[in-house]
Amino acid sequence: MCRTVTFPSPETRRMLLPTKRAMGVTMSTRLYLFGFSGRINRAKIWLFILIAIATAIVAVVIAAFGFDWTATLTSLHAQAGHVIDYSKVVKPGCKGTISLAAFGALGLIVLAYIWAALAIYAKRLHDRGKSAWWLLAYVALPIVLQGVSCHSLTGPYAHSGPNPVLHNLTLPGQIAYWAGLAISIWVFIDLYCLKGSKGANRFGPDPLEPNWCDPEKPVKGCVPKPMKP
Repeated sequence: MCRTVTFPSPETRRMLLPTKRAMGVTMSTRLYLFGFSGRINRAKIWLFILIAIATAIVAVVIAAFGFDWTATLTSLHAQAGHVIDYSKVVKPGCKGTISLAAFGALGLIVLAYIWAALAIYAKRLHDRGKSAWWLLAYVALPIVLQGVSCHSLTGPYAHSGPNPVLHNLTLPGQIAYWAGLAISIWVFIDLYCLKGSKGANRFGPDPLEPNWCDPEKPVKGCVPKPMKP
């Protein structure tokens, strides 16, 4: 006996479309990587680590093609079979226009990566119920504290003692170092490990659940909950 297969009507498809959008299915790659609005869950920020690794590999390949390695390889080959004296290894040279194009491409890749990283962090902060202004504390502040720590070095950073940080830093430098480290650890826990706020918040719908409207506090983009028959 044959069974008739029926497809959703246009009205049904129009009803399902907002729910798909509310669940984040239709988030474009451009919005995911470069947009500062909306929310992403933990899986999306972990995915960005793979994207960053792939970007780094591409950058290394471009940099490698931007240099002339002939003299470098020749100097290494001359020391074959011996302990390599890197002071005698010739540094790679430039290739003129090719190097200029490679460095220009690297600059664009770095700028795109920084923008994408800030956008990813902002959307993950939104998922945690926090404004993107928290980027100042989560990203800029550790960099500033690291700069203060390096500025307060009283000796070489690489010391042979058991604790080079405590050995070569002044007291303000030690405080800045450990404060920056503590903030960085909390940033990792907050953005990479903790769940986002459940349900819709002021930044958008929950990326893991349909964004049902709250009758008392409806938000932009929410979906009216179907009435039970």
